[in-house]
Amino acid sequence: MSDGDIPEPSDAEEIRWRALESDVAAMGELLRSGSATSEDVDGAFARLMSTDVDGKRYRNVLHVPADAGEHAAAIEAILRRIPDGWGRWLSVDAGWYPLVIATDALLAGLDPGYVVHQVKEKFGTLRYYSWPSSEDVARETLGAMDAVIAGAERASAVTCERCGATGFLHQAVRGWMKTLCASCAVTLGYVPAQPT
Repeated sequence: MSDGDIPEPSDAEEIRWRALESDVAAMGELLRSGSATSEDVDGAFARLMSTDVDGKRYRNVLHVPADAGEHAAAIEAILRRIPDGWGRWLSVDAGWYPLVIATDALLAGLDPGYVVHQVKEKFGTLRYYSWPSSEDVARETLGAMDAVIAGAERASAVTCERCGATGFLHQAVRGWMKTLCASCAVTLGYVPAQPT
């Protein structure tokens, strides 16, 4: 994919998008904590529906996280692997950035042109969805790629998504799960998850 294929946002778009992302994040926190009222939800949806955001353009722009810091270039390289329409962002917190970057490096070592579809947290662990660069990739390579991703998912289960310290599964009031260290769990209002 060439750089010319990825749109560059205007300053005005960046401002609108950051405001929208902030509003959605705030609503998510209220929902996770169990303190959202029906008026909060109605207001958030009304603001969401009234925004002047081109969804296709928003998905296709590179969304390097504001807190990427020293990881910005590596994260941008991962985002450039995502095809149009999939949403060029990571849906994980900063504690997992090194894990995501290491996963990308290992996968690129096996298949330099591999494609990323999505990188996110689900049920408290990392999900790294990718695809080989072509149908000609050897079966052994595909197996090795699967093993890399499985290893990253296992590592995420003991790594605080927020700060990168050793962590374990925690739960929010409304059941959202996150792997966190004890300190980050207290800050975010999570408690240790009960075994099922």
